Order: sequence, then structure tokens, then C-alpha cells
Amino acid sequence: MKFIFILLKRYLLTILTLILILCLTFYKPPYMERTDMVIEIDKLAHLVMYFTLSAVFWYENFRVTLKPKMLWMVVFAVIVPIAFSGAMEYLQYRLTSYRTGDFDDFVYNTIGVLLAALFSLTITRPLMKWSKKRRNKS
Repeated sequence: MKFIFILLKRYLLTILTLILILCLTFYKPPYMERTDMVIEIDKLAHLVMYFTLSAVFWYENFRVTLKPKMLWMVVFAVIVPIAFSGAMEYLQYRLTSYRTGDFDDFVYNTIGVLLAALFSLTITRPLMKWSKKRRNKS
């Protein structure tokens, strides 16, 4: 039980983002005629959702420690979100009549996760280190 509270304390934003993605994945949207613009917005939405999921996880991990174990981070901030996105696409295909599992969506989900890793390692982590040093000097 203590472990669950620790997870909630450290990764609340990640868990909430995951729940939001689950809800959006199985949400039945109102009927819309499919146009090229709708298709492009859909791909952008997939990229942003999974970028956010992975970036929030990186951020929450850097908040706890600025030097997380990289193997652990690659597994939980890259591989797990990619696997989760694949599972969601498959479940959309198998469990719903109003959604389709789409390999292109999976590709955009993966791109979002990889961009989040790149962003987190090159921008978020250095900014948090700088902020921590600045707070320690004050």
C-alpha cells in the first residue's frame, strides 16, 4: 500500500495523463465527415498526446532525481509508452466499432514519445539542473 502512495506522489501527473489518453482513446466522437484536414489534425493529436505522456514522466522523474538510471528511463519513458500506444491501437480495432486501429497513428505516437525523450534530455534536464543550482545558491 505504501508503494502505491509513493507512486501517486511521484507520478500523479503521469497517471492522470495516462487516464486522459485512455478516455480519449475510447471516446466516441460525434460524426464528422473525414477530410484531409481532420486526418492531419488526428495525427497531430496522437503525436501531442504521447509526447505529453512521455515528457510528463521524464519531468516527474527529473523532479525526484536529476540523475535517474537511464536504462530504467528508456524502459518506462520510451518503451512502455510505445507499447501502450500499440496496445491502444489494437484495442480500438478489436473492441470498438466507431474507432479503427491505425498503424499510422502508432507511428505518430512513437514519434511523439521519441521527441519527448529528445526534448527532456536536451532541454528539461539542463533547465532543472540550472534551477536546482540557482535555488541552492540562494
